[in-house]
Amino acid sequence: MAMDTDSTLCFECGKPAAGQLVCSGCGVVQHGATEEPDFFALFALPRRLSIDLADLEARYYALSRELHPDLFQTRSPAEQVASLRAAALVNRAYRTLRDPVRRALYWLTIHGEALGRNNDRVPAELATQVFAVQEKLEELRERRQTGAAEAVEGEVRESHALLRRQMRALEERLQETFARADRSEEQAASLAETKALLSELHYLRTLIRDVEQELEPEWSAS
Repeated sequence: MAMDTDSTLCFECGKPAAGQLVCSGCGVVQHGATEEPDFFALFALPRRLSIDLADLEARYYALSRELHPDLFQTRSPAEQVASLRAAALVNRAYRTLRDPVRRALYWLTIHGEALGRNNDRVPAELATQVFAVQEKLEELRERRQTGAAEAVEGEVRESHALLRRQMRALEERLQETFARADRSEEQAASLAETKALLSELHYLRTLIRDVEQELEPEWSAS
């Protein structure tokens, strides 16, 4: 599998190893990179937002097998350390690319873009709902102290189901923008929409996490 590095020769055998995570000549893990590689290139994928997740998973497991700790037990200490770092890098890259939101955020970063300085503000489309759910969570905490939380817990569960449906709908819309962004002639036009959807998804995920943390005892029992 390939990766972008500044190395040109394998430090072990001296054969050309530019762009390689594992030397194709001797199988030694390279540890001379000074910069983090492109996660897409790490799995030999083009820089596209639309990804075949089954293909990504197959590439991930193939690369993980090359870096399995059992293969490096008798290698030099330097290579053992390099293999652990490489395995951690592969895991981080896989977690990033398999998740549509993380993938889109990463894609923006490698294209010199970001959500913007005002991303700490609740999107206008969600503001009323966010505040309403937060108030309901606060009410649930207060009712639990008096032992009269059952009705409010039911309302919070209904809110959770609604939030999950909204998140799935937004993720579907995000996938649609991926297809447009992957077409160079529509990339600029889809960029603003992608950022807006990511901002909404960011707050929805945070809100869902807060609700699930509050319902955790009941959640695990259901």
